[in-house]
Amino acid sequence: AHELNNPLLVISGRAQLLAEGESDQGKKQILEQIQANAQKASAIIEDLMSFAEPTKPRSERTDVRKIINEAIDLTCQMTNVEHINVQVEVAEDVENVFVDSAQIVSAIANVISNAVESYSGKVGPIKITADADESGNMVRLTISDQGCGMDAETLQKATQPFFSVRPAGRKRGMGLAYTARFVQINKGSLDIESEPGSGTKVTICLPRQ
Repeated sequence: AHELNNPLLVISGRAQLLAEGESDQGKKQILEQIQANAQKASAIIEDLMSFAEPTKPRSERTDVRKIINEAIDLTCQMTNVEHINVQVEVAEDVENVFVDSAQIVSAIANVISNAVESYSGKVGPIKITADADESGNMVRLTISDQGCGMDAETLQKATQPFFSVRPAGRKRGMGLAYTARFVQINKGSLDIESEPGSGTKVTICLPRQ
């Protein structure tokens, strides 16, 4: 990855220098396109590197409601949706989880973002619940929507890096891949259930200590 990134940085930098000194608007536009696409390629490599070797979690006791609220706020920024129809229910016996809050907020925001995008028109209801699992050692977060859902083939590949059902060039397909990776390194588990036309339910279990 580093061997690829270094020449891309040179290409991007040289194209920028040439563009700044170019008076011909047609040539200037071409040089700016070279720079922009070199930066896109570099960003893809960075995505793969951070997925393969993410930052080691800095786990601490964090309030579950705080994590959910921050994830909803982050989703609004990611999707450019001012208000998301989210119903949150947290069980009385659930307070904290022992995780890296920044990583888990990002993981949950990616799931909520997918839920938002699963609705073709107006953003429909998204339900988030938090309760203790059967063992009492884990907090079970469930995020469910009533959107378009996924077929079995799509569901099987949903957490693979760069997989996306959207047309090429729209998104890099790292959302659920990051979610799975962040949950894994925080000693949690991820389960996804979905059917076409019936919505999707994502269950994330996180350690309480």
